[in-house]
Amino acid sequence: MLGAISRFASGRRTKWFVLAAWVIVGLGLGQFQPRLQESTTNENEAFLPDGAESTEVNDLISDRFPDGREVDALIVYNREGGLTEADRRRISEDALAIAGLSRPDPAAPCASSELTDLLTVIDPFTGPVCGAGNLGAPDEAAPDEAGAGGEGPPEGAALSVSEDGTTAAMLVRTNSEASEDIQDNVVALRELVPSSDAPAGELRAYVTGVAGIVNDSVEVFQSVDLTLLLVTVTLILVLLLLIYRSPVVALVPLIVVAIAYCIAAAAVYGLIEAGAIEVSGQTTALLIILMFGAGTDYCLLIVARFREELRQREDVHDAMAHATERTAPAILSAGGTVVAAMLVLMLADMRSTASMGPVLGLGVAIMVAAGLTLLPALLACLGRRAFWPAVPRFGSEAQSVSGIWRRIGHFVHDRPVVTLALSVAVLAVGALGNLQERGILDFGEGFRNDPESVQGQRLVERELAAGQTAPTTVVAAAPVAERVAAVVAEHEGVEAAGISGRSEDGELARIDATLAYDPFSDEASETIPKLRAAVGEAAGGELALVGGLTAENYDTEKTLDADARVIVPLVLAVIFLILCALLRAVVAPLYLIATVVLSFAFAIGASTLIFTEVFNQPDSDPSLATFAFIFLVALGVDYNIFLISRIREEAHRRETKDAVIVGLERTGGVITSAGLILAGTFCALMTLPLEVLFQIGFTIALGLIVDTFLVRTILVPSVAFLLGERNWWPSRISHAGAGGEPAPRTAD
Repeated sequence: MLGAISRFASGRRTKWFVLAAWVIVGLGLGQFQPRLQESTTNENEAFLPDGAESTEVNDLISDRFPDGREVDALIVYNREGGLTEADRRRISEDALAIAGLSRPDPAAPCASSELTDLLTVIDPFTGPVCGAGNLGAPDEAAPDEAGAGGEGPPEGAALSVSEDGTTAAMLVRTNSEASEDIQDNVVALRELVPSSDAPAGELRAYVTGVAGIVNDSVEVFQSVDLTLLLVTVTLILVLLLLIYRSPVVALVPLIVVAIAYCIAAAAVYGLIEAGAIEVSGQTTALLIILMFGAGTDYCLLIVARFREELRQREDVHDAMAHATERTAPAILSAGGTVVAAMLVLMLADMRSTASMGPVLGLGVAIMVAAGLTLLPALLACLGRRAFWPAVPRFGSEAQSVSGIWRRIGHFVHDRPVVTLALSVAVLAVGALGNLQERGILDFGEGFRNDPESVQGQRLVERELAAGQTAPTTVVAAAPVAERVAAVVAEHEGVEAAGISGRSEDGELARIDATLAYDPFSDEASETIPKLRAAVGEAAGGELALVGGLTAENYDTEKTLDADARVIVPLVLAVIFLILCALLRAVVAPLYLIATVVLSFAFAIGASTLIFTEVFNQPDSDPSLATFAFIFLVALGVDYNIFLISRIREEAHRRETKDAVIVGLERTGGVITSAGLILAGTFCALMTLPLEVLFQIGFTIALGLIVDTFLVRTILVPSVAFLLGERNWWPSRISHAGAGGEPAPRTAD
């Protein structure tokens, strides 16, 4: 079947049909690619499992409380040396302007025409200027009975004016959950209040809180795809030009991958619009990297074999068909390994991870299809001219670059024990970095620049109650609400707490708690399980749940840890079975899996040391290890497949030890090129302003470089030399002798 597909894709007439079909579909669907990023969702709450406690809190508030889920913007005013009377008047005027009123009326609903779904505005000096009823007095009392409308914020609220008088925080509460509405509200607020970039000594204002955080996060992700595409394409083009020194053959893989990516992006966009999946901006960024990196690698394997066949066959179409047929099993196995590994992600409870599986798997599947059909058709159309100016002529000899790999092969062959020991020692030393414990990135550390919401959060943390930007929410049964609120207010790490609302049926109460820590910090996260235990005990068996952004981050971390315990062994098992089927052996798959796991351990350990000691960033995202494992193991096995498939092919002609040298000689150049390109594409993630993507890019690129130059070049050949014919157990390969035709395989 592979032979028929290869001949059809590269046929004299059929190549034009294949080329036209891909181009027409790619151009037709390309218009949907820019819409993909706009349709993504980037809030943790959207991806947590239904059983997470913070998810239950969100659902209860949305379904049973009158205003639904609330989204707060916190406007932090600051003047070095202290706020003046004029500043206080300006802040009060801003509060009225935001509320859409000419004078304070705490009992009246807010009348703003600029903000969507405005509920409450609280002046830090005088208290609510409108919508005081939305503060939810415990017994639905009138606003003045609930502490609204006169002397400062309601009882139980956190400090809104700093002790030194330099900083004040205004609360603007809405129930707009759509990212577009939140962004519009934040833009309107930032246009109204003083600039955060005002000269030193003047009044400055920073819009932060949940609304500001969402806005700045979405803005970053909206620019990620375009930036990443430009950087990735440029980097790959430069590397291909350096490797092949041919402008045409450098562009060919990029054209193939670009068409495949347009189709994949449109398919993912269609799934999102159909409501089948929700996708994060991080997933769309990884889709670009995976398709352009792995896709280019697959193309290189065919291009290298095509150039080799052109020297042995006069007919271009025959050479192309033969090259595709010979490389197709390795590409299908490599691509199938990546797809299978990605589909395992669907078992994750974290929905952002689960949705990543089919998205990335679909992208790789489309890429493999393009590599085995579109690429041969395009190369068949171009013929030998694709390699201009270094055109491979029929009967010519290949350049002597492969001599380097022959010498490396003989060096490893003569010293297999020494090279094995040294390779394992290097990888083991790097893996020692895993003994160092790393913290979790907080919100401010998540950006490699300082957006306004981060600056505002730092100011709140320094001058006010750090947890004010994102209060922790407790939902408790009404009969025990007062007792639970008292326990929350007295709990270690809680700055202030109080009942802020009741459900429409009166059966539930909402308690807002301001933590003493940055709500995105490790300290805040560590408070959640203790707070949940205290709340549960105070409730005495009645309903009492803890939610909010800090709880969501805690639940996210625990969910990712639980997912990793399921995903890691399953991915290893799936890849092992694929290798067994490909090689018809058990021994070789075992050590191939072991080498990529060791390579992964080195990448994580070494990158931990580098992030801590060089980049001065000891914290990481909790998803880093899982994502690095998936990509390094799946993609690392790709190179194992490229090498071991060629060794097995050559083993039909010669002894296995000789086949290892020939296999290394024939694939060394293409695997090195592929490894450099794939590592380079992951390095493109390091150009983005998000720390998590920077760390993922750096860690995977480091692992791929080690995979390319140490594992695939030294470690795997040394093991193969030591095992000899035992590599293929329980199968047995019959050898035809040097230069002979492949002999039939017999099995034990």
